[in-house]
Amino acid sequence: MKNRKVRNLIILIFLLTIAVIAAAYFVIHKIADSHLEEAREAAEEAAQKQAEEEADEQARLDKIAEEKNQWYLILVNNYNAMPDDFDIETVEVEDGYYIDARVNDALKEMLADCREAGYSPRLISTFRTRETQQYLYDHTANKADTAVPGHSEHECGLAADIVDADSLGWGDPLIDEQEDMPAQKWLMEHCQDYGFILRYPKDKEDITEIIYEPWHYRYVGKEHAAIIMSNGLCLEEYLRDMQDYYKAQ
Repeated sequence: MKNRKVRNLIILIFLLTIAVIAAAYFVIHKIADSHLEEAREAAEEAAQKQAEEEADEQARLDKIAEEKNQWYLILVNNYNAMPDDFDIETVEVEDGYYIDARVNDALKEMLADCREAGYSPRLISTFRTRETQQYLYDHTANKADTAVPGHSEHECGLAADIVDADSLGWGDPLIDEQEDMPAQKWLMEHCQDYGFILRYPKDKEDITEIIYEPWHYRYVGKEHAAIIMSNGLCLEEYLRDMQDYYKAQ
């Protein structure tokens, strides 16, 4: 009888041990499965996030590529001639000066607001035909200061030379002192609000290969103008490193 009790006790202990081991095995695997599921979900989330970031980056690059081909970012300089297929429809801004029709409203608004602020901006050059540019080039004493026909921004209809009306009595208002005139100071501070940039900034002559011109404004659109002006760039620099500046926005 005693031996039977001992045997039953041993069997009971054995069964309890098996049950504990089974329970421990179940719990361990449950925990392991849970960790594996968490790890799988984390990996999926990381992969999805990476895919979204890559998609966003590709979309940004696509936008930059598309933007670079827009008419308002055309680069015309000593090394980049006006494309033969660049389509221009000009309209009169004021006083017989013409500009690309797509820029007309922005230029008119900028001039009007400058005058509303109490200043006197005056257009002295806007769109030029190839023939006009050729004439200016042929008859200038210093050809280094005049763009070769086909390489002048004025031919693309997106540029305007603007001076303070009070400087017209100087004989030649197109000198560095133009930057000190009240209307010019206002234009330099606010031109980006209308999509324009100061095209040939000070200390950028080695890049633009054009002298400092505190009167020459070029339309590039508000978004690009804000980046260019706030970073003190010239157009050549911006187009070269546009991806980096766009990424910082």
